[in-house]
Amino acid sequence: MTYTPILNAEVDAESPITDLLLTRLRDNPIDVDAPLLCSVLLGTLTTTSGTSQTLSSLDLTLFKFLRVVVNGVSTTFSNSVLRIDGQNMSPSIQSSASIFYGIVDLDLSSGVFGSTVISTTSLKEVTVGDTGYTNATTSVVISTAGGTFDLGNISIYGVK
Repeated sequence: MTYTPILNAEVDAESPITDLLLTRLRDNPIDVDAPLLCSVLLGTLTTTSGTSQTLSSLDLTLFKFLRVVVNGVSTTFSNSVLRIDGQNMSPSIQSSASIFYGIVDLDLSSGVFGSTVISTTSLKEVTVGDTGYTNATTSVVISTAGGTFDLGNISIYGVK
């Protein structure tokens, strides 16, 4: 199959959809897939028990970044923090009633991450850290320092 360029004039809002354009879109899957699949849900960790959760059997070779979305996670212990690869990615909570929410972006070329995970009862802060995660990583570990998980989930996306 030969790649056929699609001109900007063929896909702007004023241009009609033609048989030729639809044929090119069908025959050029790279034009269709690249913008639509810029992030892929790799998995969701349920954080209702244990001190760590692992998403394994990953193939990260196609991705440049990981995006970790923390949704309503809590632990049974006050002064707990969330960790990724053993590195703190949240502020310390002040109460076992605290709940974590936020986003962590991790660069797979360096392992460095920036986190905006907050808790409902502590100061809001940005956390940065350095993990060992790269494109060769096959599992991602999220853990708590203190107590056990008792609520929420964490979704992990691969970003191209």
